[in-house]
Amino acid sequence: MPKHPIEQRSAFRYFTPIQIRWGDLDPFNHVNNVLYYRYFELSIVTFLATEGGLDLTGDSPIVSFAAESRCVFNKAVDLSGFGPQGVMIDGAVRVDRLGSSSVTWGLALFRQGEEDAAAQGSWTHVFVDRQTTRPTPIPDDLRAALERYTV
Repeated sequence: MPKHPIEQRSAFRYFTPIQIRWGDLDPFNHVNNVLYYRYFELSIVTFLATEGGLDLTGDSPIVSFAAESRCVFNKAVDLSGFGPQGVMIDGAVRVDRLGSSSVTWGLALFRQGEEDAAAQGSWTHVFVDRQTTRPTPIPDDLRAALERYTV
């Protein structure tokens, strides 16, 4: 029995489809644990670019630094069910806490068509001034996007 409740797909509204690649597998033929963090990062960055309008090309006056992260592995992701599109998972994102210069993301990875998260976690980002690297308030347009996904 798990020591934590397994996240359900219904607890999220923003999803990023992610294709599992052969190179993502470890010697045990499942996705290597370090890649779950890469998938979380991809989900967040996609959210920031598409929903938050954050310029990721290097011209933005603010950037986000990871201050804390965690991942709970509920079940292995592998290539079972491999088909014409390969194996796809959904990276799920929500905002669990929104501060003046920080956001704590609720994250999960779901095999497509499954309701229980294969992995779940959290990631806290602090937004900083690109030049000084000191915390800076989240811009209003980005804050509005984050508020739409706050639980």
